[in-house]
Amino acid sequence: MKKIKSSQNRVSALPALCALLLAAGCAVGPHHKAPEVATPETFRGEKGANDKSFADLPWWEIYRDPTLFGLIKVATEENIDLRIALSRVEIARQNHRAAVWSLFPTIGVQAGVGESLGQPNIPSVYPLQSATGTFGAGVGASWEPDVWGRLRRITEVAQYQMEAADEDRRGVYIALVGDVADLYFTLSAIDQQKSYADRAVATRSDTLTLFSQRASGGVGNDLEVARARASLKQAEAATTQLDLARITNENAINYLLARPPGPIENRASLEQLKEPPAIPAGLPSTLLQRRPDIRFTEKRLLAANAQIGAEMADFFPKFELTGFLGVVSPDLQQAQFARGGVGLFSWTLPFLGGERERAEYDRAKATFELTAAEYERSVVNAFREVANSLAEVQTLRDRRAAVQEVVDALDAALRLAVDRYRGGVANYLDVLTVQEQLLVSQLDLATLAGQQLSAVARLYRNLGGGWVLEDEEDEDGKSTKTMKKSDKGPSKKKG
Repeated sequence: MKKIKSSQNRVSALPALCALLLAAGCAVGPHHKAPEVATPETFRGEKGANDKSFADLPWWEIYRDPTLFGLIKVATEENIDLRIALSRVEIARQNHRAAVWSLFPTIGVQAGVGESLGQPNIPSVYPLQSATGTFGAGVGASWEPDVWGRLRRITEVAQYQMEAADEDRRGVYIALVGDVADLYFTLSAIDQQKSYADRAVATRSDTLTLFSQRASGGVGNDLEVARARASLKQAEAATTQLDLARITNENAINYLLARPPGPIENRASLEQLKEPPAIPAGLPSTLLQRRPDIRFTEKRLLAANAQIGAEMADFFPKFELTGFLGVVSPDLQQAQFARGGVGLFSWTLPFLGGERERAEYDRAKATFELTAAEYERSVVNAFREVANSLAEVQTLRDRRAAVQEVVDALDAALRLAVDRYRGGVANYLDVLTVQEQLLVSQLDLATLAGQQLSAVARLYRNLGGGWVLEDEEDEDGKSTKTMKKSDKGPSKKKG
């Protein structure tokens, strides 16, 4: 009767164990709730709310210059930082793949030679070691039922880390597009400055020749020659500095293209480059969906929340089911069939030596709080950067218009000073003074024109440019607005 009762207990325990495994449908741990961050109705610098944004346009509709288009295309294909980011995505993807497979049983062929262990004909815990003989071979299986959702939480962590790596890659992509455009606009501004400086050198060289001839003929004086020579050397010094700036900018562009240093051919002049159409910045709420750095931090926050659940599950018992089917024998001639299965149960109570589990759980909570603060910081910083960019674009536009008026006025003043000098009404010092002021203003105007284009590129980048809104349907068939990442370049139909 005693044996029968024991057998009945084992039989009745099996459904109880199965019921326990089936009942564990929910993973332990807190449900994620995104931190509340104050979102303004409009960006500072915008007159009113508008759901349209020029950041919704892909980059090839923003930067229409053929040379710039080609440079960006090469950069998005060859850039080293982008390839590094892509490799990180692949690493995270394989980590997630490994985490997913941890949910399934492990089946493998086993073979081993060793000393006798355990009771006769009963294999030891997976992986196999021979029980009574020195030789064993067979097929073994192992499975940890995810009773408390620990493995599912670990899989969630890997999933969000993979998504975070992909957002980081998109952030590198968008920054790369903006950096190439910024350097290209700066290079065009340098070309314009060089054109102004070269014209000044040519004009002042002719003036120096004229004054030298006048002094030789006794009409002029050495003071005029000295002033003309000094003015020429100042213009030549400006061209030398601009040559250095051009080389360093070209090298910087080639670095982004993973190319050796060299010239950038067939680039457009500053007059040929135009600003993108004046489209509003859009709604601040869409910035949370568009900016890769915000989405990157959000994914890390989701991973940190899932990690809390994974650490919490360590407070509960762990189960592992193992099985073996094969042969064991002291020698090959006496091999005999063996099968077995072992259910392992382990549980370290937090108040009985589980301080490591408690420390890891507290660490996971602290990591979540840290990541939540980083998420809030990224959102606030995004609003700050967009507001600064909007103010920068408007300020540079106004300043460029004012400096253009200064250049026009100085150009007229120079013509008047030359006429007065030729008429003997004024000395050449007036001409030199206006020439210096005009050159400085022309260089400033070219700089502002390049900065204005670069500011638009920074605004596009700060808005998360490169993503477009696209209509999709949710599970209930309702139309929703979702973000589609347009970082693959234009289609062949568009050219």
